[in-house]
Amino acid sequence: MLAGVARVDITPPLGLPLRGWAARTARAKSAHEPLLAQAVVADDGAGGQAAIVALDLPHVGRGLTTTVRQQVQATTGIPPESVLLNASHTHSGPPLDLGGGISWTSEDPEYARYAAILPELVAGAVYGAFHSRRPARVASGSGRAAGVSVNRVQHAQPVDDSVQVLRIDDVDGSPLAVLGSFACHGTCMAGHVPDWNADFAAPLRLAVQRELPGEACVFLQGCAGDIAPWDFWMGNPSPRPHTYANRDELGERVGVEIARVAAQLQTAADARVAATSLMLALRRRQLSWEQAELDLIEGSLRTQPDPEYPELWPPHLHTANSAQNYPLTYQRGAVGMYQNMRRRQDEPLHAEVQTIAFGDAAISANPFELFNGPGLAIRARSLFAGATFVLGYSNDYLGYLPRTEDFLKIVDVPLEEVLDQDRFRWAYGMTNTNVDLGEIDKLVDASAEGLRLTHAQTSALTAR
Repeated sequence: MLAGVARVDITPPLGLPLRGWAARTARAKSAHEPLLAQAVVADDGAGGQAAIVALDLPHVGRGLTTTVRQQVQATTGIPPESVLLNASHTHSGPPLDLGGGISWTSEDPEYARYAAILPELVAGAVYGAFHSRRPARVASGSGRAAGVSVNRVQHAQPVDDSVQVLRIDDVDGSPLAVLGSFACHGTCMAGHVPDWNADFAAPLRLAVQRELPGEACVFLQGCAGDIAPWDFWMGNPSPRPHTYANRDELGERVGVEIARVAAQLQTAADARVAATSLMLALRRRQLSWEQAELDLIEGSLRTQPDPEYPELWPPHLHTANSAQNYPLTYQRGAVGMYQNMRRRQDEPLHAEVQTIAFGDAAISANPFELFNGPGLAIRARSLFAGATFVLGYSNDYLGYLPRTEDFLKIVDVPLEEVLDQDRFRWAYGMTNTNVDLGEIDKLVDASAEGLRLTHAQTSALTAR
């Protein structure tokens, strides 16, 4: 197998508005660290190719994915279904929809020039990795980073705290890259600082690179729809503060565990590379509320005076209580989203389920903020003997996707109650899903089928 690694700085210019958090007016005055596009390209020499791209972005729109894939195919020959784009989901990055499948607001015109160059930068990272390929060996494993994350919807419930690890070495054992996955919202930092920053992915990468000198660490975001850092569950009256110290501690602890797992792996040559892409047409959410009720409440919210926002969040404001402190902001956003759902209720949501295999390890990727329970269900159905990465935030952004049993808790709740941030902020991720009840089963089944098909491909290639 051949493998190559490259990185490109995709930090936006200073001076752009920081839209990743509501209820503030700040513009970016600094970058705490560069935001990165990191690419890993693998080629098994028998026709199997893949490119994995990790991006320090809040999410990845379908328009960005399509453009990058076209450029990558033109410059490297890697087919579109073998190119995976995964967003770290940092909320301190540029909030661009870039053709997202549930977009209902227009792009900020101040981002136009940055948005225009971004696909070329991302495709360039793949091009660089492609042209740095050299003979390589791989191995995979998993571990746990316990005690640094919480179920933010139902904080007494457990979370997936596993780390999945893929190590890639040169043939002589020299390190090339460690791919590490963990599921957690990129919300260690919030609206208190005027910085671009990569959230916990940055200290995570530094920890791996310190423990394993020479390795390029590539972070991939898992299924974090209902997982938050530390004790940041919705409504917590006294959570840890949003500070760089707390951010760095979380990244450090996860990174050290990824490095521990990677250090124990024995890499092997001749890994087969294969990819499968399945497109699903999922039924869009069918709202129970009448159009007249939506219109009436939207009109009422519009007549209320706009809140006065500070430049930066004051110390008492936290992701655990921001909606309760600025309810009108969140209520207007929710009703706008519901109006979009109603207008498009007969349009299916087109969701790509992508699977990429590296020998006995696999990556299953979907475009949702998938709750961690379904992510675990997908991994449990994998036939791969090595690590199975299950990633959300990949190749498009289609919003939250909770378990059916979670969705049932709010599906018949009256609109006015759902909009009450004191009563129903805890259900964020359920109240705002764009997918209809029961459709999640199709995603889990398709993910398992993608894993099965890709496993069959690699098994057939190995048997030759």
